[in-house]
Amino acid sequence: MIRVMFIRKTKKLDPKTKKPYYNFQLIESIRTERGPRQRILLNLGADVGLDPQECKLLANRIEMIVTGEETFLLPSEKIENLAQKYASRLIRNLSAKTEKASPTKSVPDLQTIDLQSISHKEARTIGAEHLLTNVASDLKLSNYFKRLGLTPREVALALGTIIARAIYPASERATFMWLQNNSALGELLHFDFTATSLKKLYKISDLLLENKEELENYLSTKQRSFHGINSTMILYDLTNTYMEGRAEMNHKAKHGLSKEKRTDCPLVTLGLVVDEHGFPIRSRILEGNISEAKTLQEAVEILNDSEDLIKPTLVMDAGIATEENLLWLKEHGYHYIVCARQNPPTKERTEEYTLVGSDSQVKVARLHTEEPQDQWLVCHSSAKEKTASSMKTLFQQRLEEDLIKLHQNLSRPRRRKKYDKVLERIGRIRQKHKKISGCYKIEVVPSSDQKTAVAIEWSPIPKKLNERLVGEYYLRTNLNGKSAKDLWYIYNTLRRIEDSFRFMKSSLGMRPIYHQKAKRVDGHLWITILAYYLIQDIVYRLRKSGIKLCWPSVRTLMSSRMRVTTQVRTNQDKMLYIRSTTDPEGEQQEIYDALDLPSQILGTRKTSF
Repeated sequence: MIRVMFIRKTKKLDPKTKKPYYNFQLIESIRTERGPRQRILLNLGADVGLDPQECKLLANRIEMIVTGEETFLLPSEKIENLAQKYASRLIRNLSAKTEKASPTKSVPDLQTIDLQSISHKEARTIGAEHLLTNVASDLKLSNYFKRLGLTPREVALALGTIIARAIYPASERATFMWLQNNSALGELLHFDFTATSLKKLYKISDLLLENKEELENYLSTKQRSFHGINSTMILYDLTNTYMEGRAEMNHKAKHGLSKEKRTDCPLVTLGLVVDEHGFPIRSRILEGNISEAKTLQEAVEILNDSEDLIKPTLVMDAGIATEENLLWLKEHGYHYIVCARQNPPTKERTEEYTLVGSDSQVKVARLHTEEPQDQWLVCHSSAKEKTASSMKTLFQQRLEEDLIKLHQNLSRPRRRKKYDKVLERIGRIRQKHKKISGCYKIEVVPSSDQKTAVAIEWSPIPKKLNERLVGEYYLRTNLNGKSAKDLWYIYNTLRRIEDSFRFMKSSLGMRPIYHQKAKRVDGHLWITILAYYLIQDIVYRLRKSGIKLCWPSVRTLMSSRMRVTTQVRTNQDKMLYIRSTTDPEGEQQEIYDALDLPSQILGTRKTSF
């Protein structure tokens, strides 16, 4: 049997636009006893960017690669790169078509091979991809994408973009390269990412953003029903992320207080609502300089769109717990537990301290209050007290160093000595050290003519100093019938949303953002949140099984599971290609068992030339 490959250019008609176009196909011609036979091996697309003579060289080089034929005269770099790309696609495609499922593993497939010809190629990660595609399947995300009007190609691109953000958080360009060259996600989704373009990833980001509210409603409802859980509490917080560049085309990009100290960069703010189990419920992308307190009412009103969500208890930090917001919550019948930004009416305790926390370093107690609707709790943390004590010492040291320097300058030539100017300098020092300067009495001693300053005297005020930075914080709530210990544990769930933000910023590449357009920035953040939906589902299932691993640890553990092609020559002078997945190891198998997932991925596929 004689085999020859060539590239054929075929004219076709677009069924939608009725416009003609050309399609390039890799054809195999086989000379048999009954005459020549042809079959299409691979569709190369509408344009390969080569002239007819180069197409012939490309076909010859692809044939040499797949049959293992050696050559000393390599074609141009462009043709060689295309040949390697198409040869890999050809091997994968034919392997999938010629795979036969064996009824039992006991049936042997024995062949004689040349051991010296064994080589391995196209190693791609598949472990974490397998976990996330299974979660997406359990949530029936593909079906919902189709209900939203996405084509099968767009569904694969959407899942690929979201899963890639969970495993390889980066820019869309870097994500595109990872999908093409480093991951076997395309095999799991039955989609060839090498046959698409970066522009398609941007378009799918826009499409996902257009359906943001529908997807949020679906995912939050689906996850609660799938796991059989109810949301009785919501945790609400905001964070911001900075953008590289001027972001002039983004009306939400504003300069404000950056939590990363990047006040030189424009910011956007992400508001996130999470339930007590850690699952996101709603999100909003807001202006970078927005006040935390102003966003609460809008966020709570959005929750009313969900019919199956009972009226929850809100847990918030001090930045959002203004008197205006608390009054609004009371008027609308919401319960809340907040870290108070106001001082309690009294610090008189009505009960003894109760130890809480896993390490018993925190103790809580109720405070006396005249208002029947609100309860106040004092929380004293030993760890915070130690930290506060060291911070207080450091703040005092820095303040006194500046005061000593200013006092010494009064006796030096050509230094500031005018009484009014020295007073101004004292004011700036107080502002610079505002966390501790209120605990000091500072006086400027004037000269006899009141024109210059001759000395600066200061002393700490013990009463104020003892009240500052003592490792205490106060909780405020209108939730009755709960002990101080229970209330503290409920408030402590706020750490989950803080963990969510911390995780998205550090492990999901939420900052910085390199896009300049508002739509692109919103799309980038929305894909990050979609990735977090899938990740939190895995973490929640593992936690229920007693495995307390964070996602970066799971991702690292699963990264050693690879999809590999083994190439070997048989005694019949054929090149045999075997595409298989490495076996799971100890901790990997524990994760599969905890998630109730099969550890086998795709199975073994083979073909020969």
